[in-house]
Amino acid sequence: METNTELQPKKSALRHYPKIMAFAVVGMVLALSVYYVFTATPAEAPHTPVETQGTSTQAFSRSVPVKLTIPKIGLETTFEEPLGLHDDQTIEVPDSYTQVGWYKHGATPGEVGPAVILGHVDSYQGPAVFYKLGQLEVGDEIVVTRGDGTAAVFVVTSLERVNQNEFPTEKVYGSTEKATIRLITCTGIFNKGVQRYSHNLIVYGELK
Repeated sequence: METNTELQPKKSALRHYPKIMAFAVVGMVLALSVYYVFTATPAEAPHTPVETQGTSTQAFSRSVPVKLTIPKIGLETTFEEPLGLHDDQTIEVPDSYTQVGWYKHGATPGEVGPAVILGHVDSYQGPAVFYKLGQLEVGDEIVVTRGDGTAAVFVVTSLERVNQNEFPTEKVYGSTEKATIRLITCTGIFNKGVQRYSHNLIVYGELK
C-alpha cells in the first residue's frame, strides 16, 4: 500500500515527508478507525462518548489538555493544537515530533470516556516524543494537566502492539463507563519501501 499523502496537515508535502515516514501507520490505521466509529462529519461527531449506567462519579468535567507527564520514562511535554478530521474523515496527526496531539472529538483526559493522545515515535532526525512509550508497565502513572488547572492522573492498565490491519477500533474509541486514556504511536518493523511501520503501540490507562 502506498503512503496516503492526504493524511498530512495542510502544508507542503516536502516539509512533512519525514512526518509521514514516522507516523504513517498511526495516521492510516486511525483514519480507518475513526471512519467506522464516527461516521458523521467532524462538526457532527460526538464530543464525548455516551455515558452508560454505572458511570464513575470521580471523573472530571470537560477541559482540554495542556501538558503530559510520564515519570517512568522521564517524559514531560505539551500539547499542540487539538487534532480533528480531514474532509475525507481521515484523522489529523501531530505536526510536532516533540509535542503530542489530543483527538478533539473524543473525551478530554479525565472526562468519562476514552481520551486519545497521539505522538510520533521517531523521525529522520532521531527519537521523537513517544520513543520510550513501550517501556511503560502496568501500574505506571500518566499525568495530564488540563486547561482548568486540574491534573488527571491515570494508571496504566495494559499495553498492546497490533498489526496495522488489526487495529482494535471499538476497544480504543468505544464508549467506556470510566475516564480512560489511550496513548498511541508506531512500533514494529519500519518498511523503507512504503515508508511506514508495521504495527501500532497502544497504552491503555484508567483514571486513578
